[in-house]
Amino acid sequence: MIEIVLRNGYIVRWRKKQWTDYKYDGKCFIVIKDNEWIAIYNLDSIISIVLKNKKGKKRGKNR
Repeated sequence: MIEIVLRNGYIVRWRKKQWTDYKYDGKCFIVIKDNEWIAIYNLDSIISIVLKNKKGKKRGKNR
């Protein structure tokens, strides 16, 4: 799961079945499904991005 906390208080959760990859281009965090960009988040709007594995353990950093 990818959990993104935005500065406006909104929390976005992407379950593993909803995405196949992600990337960071220096300005944006991009969620990818089957080689297509399905979501783009400006890093200025993000407080944290947390990746959780199947066991619920967190990996990632707060900005």
